[in-house]
This record gives sequence, structure tokens and C-alpha cells, in this order.
Amino acid sequence: MSRELSIYEFLGGTYTEMDGIFYPDIIFCDNEEKDIWVGKYGLIWIDYIKSNEPDRYRNLFHRGRLKRKALEVNSEAYEMLDAIMNQYLTEYRFKAGNTTMEMWKVREQAKQMAEEMVLQDVVFHYH
Repeated sequence: MSRELSIYEFLGGTYTEMDGIFYPDIIFCDNEEKDIWVGKYGLIWIDYIKSNEPDRYRNLFHRGRLKRKALEVNSEAYEMLDAIMNQYLTEYRFKAGNTTMEMWKVREQAKQMAEEMVLQDVVFHYH
């Protein structure tokens, strides 16, 4: 007589028997996950998803995929940030004067505009 598999076993989960009780073998965070630095936008994304989508946060955390996903968000955010800043600087570089302060103002405007777009389009967007 064979017993029917539970949903957890069907999905690849295993149990450990202790004192006649079967406990699921759950890994909250693997060793690779601990060593991942997710960066500025990855940390902002983790905080955002933890506050606004707690079920998705818990799901990614328990599966050990939270930091890897945050790293993807961070790299996508920096790629977009660089592209937007370069585009802005090529458009407005010649309109600014040759002084250091004027170029600094143009760079700061480009950075602030790009960061706002990155936060809205990448970080606070569902991934």
C-alpha cells in the first residue's frame, strides 16, 4: 500500500522525523544569500516590497530568492540611471556655461531627474 504524497512532497519538499512527528525541512536563507550585497536600489526595493507586498516578500525570503531579486533590481536601476543621465547631459551640456558650478548644476539636475524616474519605473514597480 503506497501512501499519497502531500503537496509539499510533490513540490520537492522533504520531512525529518523526530519523536514520531514529521517536521518539514525548511531553509530560510542559504549560504549564498548571506554574502550578496544588493546595493542602494536593492535595499530600497526590499524595504518597499516588505511594506507594500508582505506576502511576496515572505515568499521570496523563505525561498531564498529575495537578495538575488534585489540584486537584479539594483543592476537594472543603475543601468537605467546611467542611460538617463547620459541622455540628459548630452542634451544640456552645451546650454550650460563653461564654469564648474554650472556644469555641477546640470549634473545634479540630471542625477535627480534620473533617480526619480528610476525609483518610479524600476524600484517601486512590480518585479
